Amino acid sequence: LAHLADAYAAAADRFVARATEEGRPFFLYVPFSHVHQLCAPKRDACQWADPARSGAAALHEASFGDAVEEMDWIAGRILGSLDRHGVGDALVLFTSDNGPWLAEQGCAGSRGGFEGRWLRENVDAACTACPKDYVHAPEEGRLRRCVHDARKMAPLDHRIYVVDGVHCGEDVGLGSYWEANVRLPAMVRWRGIVEAGSESMEPVATIDIVPTLLAILGATSRRDDQYLDGTDISHVLFKSPPAQNTTLLDERPLFFWREGFHDGPLPQPYGRYDVVAAKLGRIKAWFYTKSSHFNADPHVPHDPPLLFDWLADPAEAYPLDPDDHADIIEKIKGMVANHIASVGLTDPLTLERDAAYIPCFDKDTKCRTYSPPSSAPSVESDQKDGARAFRPRTEAVVAAD
Repeated sequence: LAHLADAYAAAADRFVARATEEGRPFFLYVPFSHVHQLCAPKRDACQWADPARSGAAALHEASFGDAVEEMDWIAGRILGSLDRHGVGDALVLFTSDNGPWLAEQGCAGSRGGFEGRWLRENVDAACTACPKDYVHAPEEGRLRRCVHDARKMAPLDHRIYVVDGVHCGEDVGLGSYWEANVRLPAMVRWRGIVEAGSESMEPVATIDIVPTLLAILGATSRRDDQYLDGTDISHVLFKSPPAQNTTLLDERPLFFWREGFHDGPLPQPYGRYDVVAAKLGRIKAWFYTKSSHFNADPHVPHDPPLLFDWLADPAEAYPLDPDDHADIIEKIKGMVANHIASVGLTDPLTLERDAAYIPCFDKDTKCRTYSPPSSAPSVESDQKDGARAFRPRTEAVVAAD
């Protein structure tokens, strides 16, 4: 693992070299393991990065900044490979699938100005978000106390770890649909095609990548029974008029699904999947508000929906008056209803986990990594009860450099 970054870069270089030598077009997809942290208890040193590059004491004790720098190094090596093999004019896209895991604090990055302030001001002051695998155990004078019992875990020194969590209203990143988790940067480079240094605040999403690539390739014909989420955003990249029949971005909705409803047919903590928010143009409509993941605060329903102008109010601090936006509320509600009706229903794929495929590093069992076995039962959900197992893709902002 110490040489994982080098392996990523070398594998990408070999792939590009082989394709160019054979004169073939290619599509290279590089999903980084960076910067998903190891999580607490090592609060400020819980990322992976090569110690030779980061200067950390060990592979798994790098900082968030170390992991970002190593990811940047890999990206630089890949861009260098494109130049070296004569395809530096290839289309390159770089983005992220989610925002920071804010309950993990120092190892998870920053939310910037995407505060989710309305939630912070409207959630029970005692509600606490703990890091992964920690349990909220408050004491007098220490409301946010979180405990992780690792006495049976040799890799964690057979001890109990105690840290302070955060208010649930601060946990508005990964696992939620507040702007800190869905407003992410995206960078596009296409020399001679996409204007260097240009920027756009159009609300695009990762679901738009495939339709856009197909449109660029001219491969737009599909069978009648094939349907692609997303829309062609070539006009955003090229700063040109939209192609005929292209859905304008201020007229296409974005839907945000999440799990965790207690009235659903799936075992907890899944419960039920539903659309909790939707965007249309500059308006973001919240139908249910909640903090990240499976924190103790409940899903709070809103009817009429809670409205924000996400462009003017990225902190989601100042709700709009629903009486002034009755028409768009009805329009969004209709779109949500049609969208839900169009989604096929199935069980989530993660309810069962085969222990034979869980890596481990427990010295007693000669394994390489530790992970507790899953106790989640298998279920047969009734589709009529709304067991929806589809999650939205992440919104991005395009910026070329």
